[in-house]
Amino acid sequence: MMPDQQPHYLFTAVHQGPYLSIQPLEAALEPGKVTYLVAGVAQKERERLGLPYLDTPAVTSEWGNLDNYFLAAQVSAVVRSSSEDVAETNVEESATAAARRLGLPVFVIEDFPGNYWPTQGENPAALFVEDESLTPLHQARGIDPEVICVSGNPRYGQLQDLDRTAHRTEVRQRLGLDGPAVLWAGQPDGDNSYQALKRLIDNFDGSGVTLLFRAHPRDGAYASGKYKDLLTQTSMRVLDVSLEANPLGLYCASDLVITQFSSAGVEASHLGVPALYLLFDDLGQEYLRAYKGYDVVPWCNDGCSFLIQRGEEIDAEMRRAIWDNPARLLVLDNFHRRFGAVNDTARTIAGRIQTTAAISLSRR
Repeated sequence: MMPDQQPHYLFTAVHQGPYLSIQPLEAALEPGKVTYLVAGVAQKERERLGLPYLDTPAVTSEWGNLDNYFLAAQVSAVVRSSSEDVAETNVEESATAAARRLGLPVFVIEDFPGNYWPTQGENPAALFVEDESLTPLHQARGIDPEVICVSGNPRYGQLQDLDRTAHRTEVRQRLGLDGPAVLWAGQPDGDNSYQALKRLIDNFDGSGVTLLFRAHPRDGAYASGKYKDLLTQTSMRVLDVSLEANPLGLYCASDLVITQFSSAGVEASHLGVPALYLLFDDLGQEYLRAYKGYDVVPWCNDGCSFLIQRGEEIDAEMRRAIWDNPARLLVLDNFHRRFGAVNDTARTIAGRIQTTAAISLSRR
């Protein structure tokens, strides 16, 4: 590598979580050059913020294909995440394939445990995961354990600087919350999210509790109006906050975040709000087994969250999660001890990427 040659990194993502997982690395990789190849929600986020990006049509129009673009732009490495269930062209996989053809290193930051499934012949230079329990899972998928790095997720490090009290005060005043509030974070996993919430509503006497209902943007059941009748059957006061622009404010305003396995529970836990995972064997666990490779999310390990796996547990565990302060504090303490985000997560990952990319450049 020439003394003045700096790596040029191509960042690529499709969904929101994956985009948020790689974006903090941009500043940490200076003075390297970063270009974004995006689609889906990640592209909309770049557009919303007025930030530059490439998409597949632009690459095809200007360079014909990704291989030609990589050569013209002197891309030296790809930094990608792990969007799942991509309806359109998956630019993460396209960029990975181009890098493999050209002998360029690919670095994967897994946005959610178990989301990364390597395609045939794929061999990342490094795979950054959130918990040590994921190492054997990825080994079973053919990943060399030497490239698996337990690093945490960079997207959560930025939460350390959030003014939680100000967010809680503003959102609770605006929504008229004057008592316990729990947030339901839905997911686009077919009918499972609806059925899980129905079991919660059918088995919990939540008098005096406000349910903040937040459907996932890709939840077809919500778009069809299926939840309308269900949300009138509960003793809880219900507010539909699906269109709220600031999910972090909703987490801060809540006393508990409930989900099957949304990363909303992780973000809330980092913000000091305990999470409760509603994982029934025939719903959430069945989905996790099929698409992630495990039964229960890692954040349930070692008492780092509340967990409900059977209908008969719902009422007692909900009451404990909302009103038992010693139990709530213990859960948060356990979470922060095992998963607590640190501000230098992005720098640690960036350092590994820079070193490997520089070695790769020097060998060309």
